[in-house]
Parts: sequence; structure tokens; C-alpha cells
Amino acid sequence: KQFAVEQAAHDWVLCLDADERVSPELAASLVRTLNAPAAPVYRMARRNRFLGRWLRHGEGYPDWSLRLFDRRQARWSDDPVHEKVLGAPVATLDGDLLHESAQDLGRYLEKQNRYTTLAAAELHRRGRSASMVDLALSPAARFLKFYLLRLGFLDGLPGLVHISIGCMNSFMKYAKLVDLRKADGG
Repeated sequence: KQFAVEQAAHDWVLCLDADERVSPELAASLVRTLNAPAAPVYRMARRNRFLGRWLRHGEGYPDWSLRLFDRRQARWSDDPVHEKVLGAPVATLDGDLLHESAQDLGRYLEKQNRYTTLAAAELHRRGRSASMVDLALSPAARFLKFYLLRLGFLDGLPGLVHISIGCMNSFMKYAKLVDLRKADGG
């Protein structure tokens, strides 16, 4: 992503993935903002479509994403998965970034498996280890935060499946980290 930013012809860049599109309200907010920027970095609420439904709660919305920035003052991180924009201060745009997060469940799970493998490898590279507490509490804390406190249960069955996969991801990331450490003799 940073390579693409460096190839841009203008200083302000809006980074979108192939499965994302800008809502009309967000498009209007982008135009207003670019006419008179007040910050070098902007975040937008990303709304995830999952199992045929636009999620309105939990991890599915608002999934805050930094995507508009002045490339002279911000850049993408070098993280191997879920890279993020580095720069501050951050302001907020109106409207939603619409994300078609899962064409079908099988492909979604394959992508999540890749993400957990990359996340575990990055933790391993940093010298991190995982304990039984990480394996047990990380998924439980995620469930409590997003399904109960952030009302993911209001998204019905798609909300339950979405957070269940998120909790599985938390568990698998640490389980894969345990496996990597074991392979090193640790």
C-alpha cells in the first residue's frame, strides 16, 4: 500500500480496497474536506456487509478506518496484516465506507486463516510468546466487548457468526504462535 501511495500524483490520497466503495454521504464529506483540510489524516466509519446483511453494531460497525491522508505527513505501516496509517492528528469524516467483507463464508474463512498465520508470525518475529491465558481470555474479552458491550447481538445471526469468527481468530493467532515457538524449541 505504501508503494502505491508513493506513486500518487497528488499529495492527498484516499486508499480503498477492491471490495470497498464510498457512500454518497462519505463522497460529499470527502469533497468538503479536500476543499479545506483541517487535519493531515482522516478516519471514516467502515460498514461491513456479512452474510448478506449490513452490520450495524459490534465489530462490523463502525469499523473505524484511517484512509484519507496527506502523504507528506502520514504513511502506511509495514505490518504484514492489517497495516495502518501512521500520522496525527486524526479527524473524522461523515458517511460510510461500504465493505463487502464476505462473498461467501468459505473464502472469508480462508482469508481469516491467512490473517491469523501472518499475525502469529509477526508476534513470533517480535519475540512474543502465548500463554493459556492468551488463548482463553483473548477470545472471551473480544466476545464481551463486541457482542455484548457494542451490541453485536442486535445484528442477529450474521452478528453472531461474525463475532464467533473474530473470537476464533483471536484463539488461532495465539495457537499458531504457540506452534511457532514449539517449532523453535521454545
